[in-house]
Amino acid sequence: MAISTVPAFADPLASGDVAVGDRYAIITIRGEARAKISGSWVVSPANLQLVAEITYVGQHNVVFRVLSGTIEFNGRVYIIAASGWRGDYNRDTHTCVYQGHAIAPNGQRAFFIIYGRDTLPVQQGTFMRMWSTFRDEDRILWKINLETYRSKIN
Repeated sequence: MAISTVPAFADPLASGDVAVGDRYAIITIRGEARAKISGSWVVSPANLQLVAEITYVGQHNVVFRVLSGTIEFNGRVYIIAASGWRGDYNRDTHTCVYQGHAIAPNGQRAFFIIYGRDTLPVQQGTFMRMWSTFRDEDRILWKINLETYRSKIN
């Protein structure tokens, strides 16, 4: 019987084998958005898709910009306005934050702050838990919880 293990930080972003220009995809495995509307809880599937590019690599953090993506919940798709999105990954705590504007289905600008924490590094990437609290264009407060996967794409 052979036992094999995956290195604790197989993901280059966490392990240090990362360079400016590297690109990562963040995809949703499972997601949910909740809001209390007119006294009743509304629950909707949620989906996040991002492509990020590393712009700075430091000893304790990695800075990136988001090149493209979407955030979808409650039947609405918000398109990432890539020119203003940025983020940071803390290599010590294995946490991240993404923030920037997206275009709502009605054309209005919306601002998202999305937090994340690595939960399980695997050979080709890392599973993460991500969350956000977001007030939509109708002033409804949504709590978004996601299970995601981050992997290097170049």
